[in-house]
Amino acid sequence: MFEFTKKGPMADTQLTYSTTVGAGSSVVGNFTHRGNMLLSGHLVGDIHQEEDTPDSAEGFTAVIGKTGFLEGDIYSAHAIIIGHINGSVHAKGRVEVYPGAVIRGDITYSQINVHPDAKVNGNLKCLLPDTLHTLVTSTDSDDVANNVLRITKVNGL
Repeated sequence: MFEFTKKGPMADTQLTYSTTVGAGSSVVGNFTHRGNMLLSGHLVGDIHQEEDTPDSAEGFTAVIGKTGFLEGDIYSAHAIIIGHINGSVHAKGRVEVYPGAVIRGDITYSQINVHPDAKVNGNLKCLLPDTLHTLVTSTDSDDVANNVLRITKVNGL
């Protein structure tokens, strides 16, 4: 989806932004965006994607740029984190966490890519169906706890 070079992430230059909060700016309050959004300043509040637009079939991307700092949560189709977040990320699609990024909160996603030197201090939750659950519940014995997976030898291995 996005390229990464030794110079840094190209994601913030590959997208066209409908909304930009520039470096040095501070915004207090929840923020709703239509189209792709770049936060290079400081935002205290949540970021929401407007979902009632005809262009939102693929979804929009919220980008926290290198100088961006969010104190709140992101609710968007896709998210790219290059800066800092004190809050959670809730994305129906892809989440990219680039080197130098710091997230102090949980991430909910369908696809995720956490690059080396990125920092995530929180839980990861995938929105895709959990295949481990079907393995665990397919055991033959009721005396095994439902969170334990039985391992058996196969062909002397």
